[in-house]
Amino acid sequence: MRVSDLPINPLLSVEPDASLAEVARRMRIEDCGSAAVMSHNRLLGIITERDLVQAIADGIDPRETTAALTMSVDPMTVRLGDDVAVVAMRMIALGIRHLPVMDANGDPIGMLSARTLGAALEKPAGAAATEAAG
Repeated sequence: MRVSDLPINPLLSVEPDASLAEVARRMRIEDCGSAAVMSHNRLLGIITERDLVQAIADGIDPRETTAALTMSVDPMTVRLGDDVAVVAMRMIALGIRHLPVMDANGDPIGMLSARTLGAALEKPAGAAATEAAG
């Protein structure tokens, strides 16, 4: 199975100078767990719910701190043709739950979440178990 076979979440992008409060607000409105930090159509980094919680717990003022200061720089990305099992193993090894999905030109087109990936990997196993029981 390839990444292109999965439902890919829409890409929420924010500017590097967006405040963390704005990033959190947009993530809430869009109901997503991460945002791509972009400038001039180039992926600079990623901010996740976990990053926001950590920043606030560390005492950072979310109204004054920008995405550029909190983002994970140069995040791992995946391409549509990547094998889902390999991607899952990389995510587990790195302890990450969100990956930007890049098109053939290297442009970000969406976000892959661990939840989506887990659900996709669970389906074939469930189907095989049902067939074996029947």
